[in-house]
Parts: sequence; structure tokens; C-alpha cells
Amino acid sequence: MLASRIKVSSYRPPIHEPEEYADRFSSTVTNGFIALEIAIGYELGLFCSLNEFTSPVTSTELAVSCKLKERYVREWLGCMSAAGFVSITPDDTYFIPEACKPHTESSKLASVLPHVAANTSSVLECFKEDGPKGYDFSNQLGNLMWLDHDNKSCDSKWIDENLFPAGHKETDTIRNVMDFGCGLGSLTIKLAEHLPNAKVYGVDIDRNAIEKAKENKVKENTPNVEFMLLENDHLDESWTKKFDWITMVDVLHDLPNPNLSISEIKRVMKDDGIVSVIDPCVHSDHKMNQGNQTAAMLYVFSTCICLPCSMSREPAAANGIGWGVQNRAEFLKSKGLKILGDEHNALLQFQKA
Repeated sequence: MLASRIKVSSYRPPIHEPEEYADRFSSTVTNGFIALEIAIGYELGLFCSLNEFTSPVTSTELAVSCKLKERYVREWLGCMSAAGFVSITPDDTYFIPEACKPHTESSKLASVLPHVAANTSSVLECFKEDGPKGYDFSNQLGNLMWLDHDNKSCDSKWIDENLFPAGHKETDTIRNVMDFGCGLGSLTIKLAEHLPNAKVYGVDIDRNAIEKAKENKVKENTPNVEFMLLENDHLDESWTKKFDWITMVDVLHDLPNPNLSISEIKRVMKDDGIVSVIDPCVHSDHKMNQGNQTAAMLYVFSTCICLPCSMSREPAAANGIGWGVQNRAEFLKSKGLKILGDEHNALLQFQKA
């Protein structure tokens, strides 16, 4: 998942004073409700439309611009104005101050809330001693589609700045690339567009995701990409020492059997191959995450999506986001891999030791 790309950072120290504790606890619950209304605004294009208007508008004008029912739009505006995110003029027209408009971009993140919340009943059962260990992505099309939609924004500039192993590989030397855990394939397709002279393979254990990825390939008309189902965690036997570059974006902490997966990745990468991993940047020690609001949010993703996936089948590694960057680094080094650069970043580059 793409929680590791969340561009927020805030620290609020732990509270021991009862009144302040009560205030923060209550405001956090209240803000959760407001965040759901923000998600609605993003999905329906209400923020986008408000940002495009150059002068205040009525609820009717906003509704017409988004092809929505005025009464529902008016209720949404009531919430947003009460929360302080939409301003009102004396004659009851609505606007977002020009300088504030760019900050509504965070509404995109809020739009994943309904999909995460849809897992609540399932994860409640997983918590129970006699409940299931976990669940995979097979019934989480909403989450997959949200993640894939986010991947569509990963253009060449993003790939160069956030994923490509600069200083270790040159684009013109890369011939074979594997995107391990490709989901619906949008990032894989972007990689293929970024490297037109390379063959890019997207692999995933989810059959439905691979079928959707193949459909996306046809839509995007990208001939140098191929999507393949990963069965029993084993990659194609003919791929030994095949790949110059392998990517794993928000995948490693989700794996039920990371030992086998990394063993297979090590087998199919060339001796001078590079693996680029993006994984959430959370400390392995809970004490070091105290007061980190971003870490707290990432743990919600993990509780509802990542940890159940990592426990969905044997050997059920049970990593999730709480695995943390320190444990991740030690795991990779124990598998005979050499980490290039800072091992405590969200982006990790490694090769054979």
C-alpha cells in the first residue's frame, strides 16, 4: 500500500494531564467524522470545483457545477463551514480562501477512509483468539483501486526522484525490470513508459489484480510490459539472474512469507542488480513512535490491511507496518543482501552482498 508516500509529519507528545488527555481524545474522535465528510468532498469533486471558482458561490451553483443534488451539497457545506474549511460570506455564498486552496490536496488521502473502514468487521474477528488469522487482498478491490489510482500519478519525474536507484544504475543499461506485488499495474505501466527500451514484468499473487492489470495494459497500449500471476510465491524458473532492477512498492511488510519471497528475488536478480523497496517509515520500537501522529495513522492502515495480509496464510510472518525500518534492515542483511545508503528511510536500495 502507498501509505509510505504520505507527505505529513506531526509530533504531539504523550499526555498525562487528564483534561488535556480528554480534549485530545475527544477532538480526535470528532475529527474522524469530519475526515469522512472530507472524503465525500474529494470523491464528488466538491473541493476541486470550489478551488476552480474565482468568487464565492451559492450551494446551488456548486451543486450544478458537480452535477449533484443541491440539498446534499448544502449539508456538506454545513459540515465544512462548521469545521472551518469553507468560508461563508454575509449573503450565504461559499468559498475557500485562495491561499488555502492548495492544502485541500490532503482530501485525496481522506478518500481511502471508507475503503479501510470497510474492513472493520473482518479485522474485529481477526483480533479474537478463536478468529481467523488474517485475510488477503482478494476481497479488497476498493483498496486496490485507491492504491492504483494513486500510482497513476507516479510519472517519470516521481520515479526518478523517489524510486530509481540513481548513482547505482543508468537507465540505458536496464533491460529487464520486475515490479513485485504490482497490484492493478498502473505503476508497472509507468515504469515501462519511463524505460521504453526495457521489458517490464509485473507479478502479483492476486489473480483478480493481474486480470485487471492486463486490461490496463491494453487500455494504455504499453507493449513492453507483461503481467504474470505469482503462484505459491515461486517466480518463473527461467528467470534466474534475469533482472537489472526490481521494485517493491508498499509490499515487503505485507508478505506472509517474506523469507521465500526475498530468496526468490535474490535468485532472479542479476549479480549487479538493484532492488528498490518503498515501505512505511515507522520505528520498530513503539517507544520511539510516541507522539508521532503519522506513525499512528500508518498503524491504522496496518491493523486493517497490512497485518491481516501478512497473516493471511502460512507461515504468517505477521509483520505489517509495525515491523518497522530497523527490523526490516536486519532482515534483509540476514538474507545476504547489502543495503546501499541509509537503511532507515522509506526508500531502501539493496543488492547482493
